[in-house]
Parts: sequence; C-alpha cells; structure tokens
Amino acid sequence: MLNFLPSRMWTCEGVERRAFLQLGTLAGLGLSLPTLFAAKQAQARQGRKTADVNCILIWTRGGTSHHDTFDPKPNAPASVRGEFNVIHTAVPGVQFTEVLPRMARELKRYALLRS
Repeated sequence: MLNFLPSRMWTCEGVERRAFLQLGTLAGLGLSLPTLFAAKQAQARQGRKTADVNCILIWTRGGTSHHDTFDPKPNAPASVRGEFNVIHTAVPGVQFTEVLPRMARELKRYALLRS
C-alpha cells in the first residue's frame, strides 16, 4: 500500500528511503506515460496491433522462503537449503524446488527476476 505521508513525517523525523523511492518511481512513471500513450496511438493509426504486456508479482512477505521455492541452494548446508528436493526447469541451469513442478515446466514462457 502506498502511504505518501507517513505519520513520522509529520513529526519531522525525516522521510524513509522506501517512501522516497515510491514517490520517485511514481514521478518517473507520470513523466513517461504520455510518451507511451502517444506511441500506442501512433501504432493504432498505422494499423499495427499492439501487444499486451502482463506482469505478475509474487510477493510472499512472511510467506515461503526463496530457498523453498524459486532459489534452492542444493549445495548449501542442510540448515540453509531447506527441506525440499531440487527439480530442473525448462531453462537449462535454472532449478526450482519440487513444490513448483508446473512453473518449472513453463519457465520458457515467463521471466524470473531474482533480486
């Protein structure tokens, strides 16, 4: 949830880094949207079909660990790597844990960002 004026800001304790980054991102998005819309309109006028782009963000704050899903550590000590076995994906060199077999099969159809 975006909170542009956190309560700490009213007490002059400063702006948190996260709030600063959220505002900066939204400002950049606002500056780039007119160009994006103009490009889409130009493509539509020329009869070109524009491709839709989708983004799914899986944010598991307090949920499953990345070691138990998308970033297993098969060579790490047992205390780090988690309890699940590793399976290969459709992309050579990328491994998931055994709890994500369908996502592993379809990895060529989406991009995985590990950050």
